[in-house]
Amino acid sequence: MISELRTIIGRSLIDYRGWCTQRKIVVIESDDWGAIRMPSKSVYNALLKRGLRVDKCLFSRYDSLESVDDLDRLFSVLDSVKDKNGRGAVFTANCVVANPDFAKIKEANYLQYFYEPVSETYKKYWGNDDILNSYKDGLRRRIWKPQLHGREHLNVFRWLRALQENDEITRLCFEQSHFSLTPVVSDKVKARFMDSFGNVSEESLLMEQKIIEEAAMMFRDRYGYVSQSFIAPCYIWRSELEPVLKKSGVLFIQGAWNQQIPIGESPVVVKNKRHYIGERNKNEQIYTVRNVVFEPFLGEGNEIDKALRQIKVAFFWNKPVIISSHRINYVGSLDCRQREKNLSLLSELLNQIIKLYPEIEFLSSDELGNLIAKNIK
Repeated sequence: MISELRTIIGRSLIDYRGWCTQRKIVVIESDDWGAIRMPSKSVYNALLKRGLRVDKCLFSRYDSLESVDDLDRLFSVLDSVKDKNGRGAVFTANCVVANPDFAKIKEANYLQYFYEPVSETYKKYWGNDDILNSYKDGLRRRIWKPQLHGREHLNVFRWLRALQENDEITRLCFEQSHFSLTPVVSDKVKARFMDSFGNVSEESLLMEQKIIEEAAMMFRDRYGYVSQSFIAPCYIWRSELEPVLKKSGVLFIQGAWNQQIPIGESPVVVKNKRHYIGERNKNEQIYTVRNVVFEPFLGEGNEIDKALRQIKVAFFWNKPVIISSHRINYVGSLDCRQREKNLSLLSELLNQIIKLYPEIEFLSSDELGNLIAKNIK
């Protein structure tokens, strides 16, 4: 009872401010699509044999590049429910558009960074880029809306420096086309590399601005439209990047309750800045804030009940429901049983939402942003 009361109070602090609506809107934001993580089960086993406790890191155990089969199974779940307008549940699929080109970086003796478009990554993993047809099919069915998550899910500045310094674990992972180990696997892991925009220097700011510009252009070329919303990897970014995002077409900035602003490196130090749904910055961009967590890969139990309680709080405050549910939950090349379990839980959650709130409307993040923009001054 006390735990539930704390949850209600905590979620209310997120939801009481900002834009309100009487409509029962549900947005599902899912990050990391297109990004490499653990390359394969064989790499996982190789790292485990080298003494790295990758079994202790959930992202190392479960998360890898999505396949056509992953999307087919996910789409079946999304299309199995319908909102009051006859639309299936829609995932805002926050995507990167590139990954490191390990071969070229090594050829350059780690002195220069090179990336490959995500189309090449899919070909290396699956032998083709058929995933693009799956993305377009999801778009056509209005259950899948790619939005920009960055160029790559990688802190290029920090990673390249670690490679140049011949850091043991960084070089070991590099040889396996991998970069994303965290300190939980070994005390030899000295730095994290997933926070693409978690730097503090002026030099790195210029690099980050260039990365955003390139990412936006690559996204438009791949999907045929400008991404109106953006979510920073690991929720870390400097406000100085927002004008570049605006110039690149980004009108809406997705996020958690707190924006983490980097203020120190080695180790990384951040300060938190709170946002609320419908808040505008000086560039007239609108922030949206995730107020429901559905991450069954964490294995905490009662994921559906927790999400439903958070949804209840959001609707109590007349807020749209914005659910966080990362890709790791729905990919199966490392552990297909985990994927199937989580898809079943997602199906149950969506059916419960429809049952409790038959007037529900599913929207993508950019659709929500445009609705808010029309209704606030």
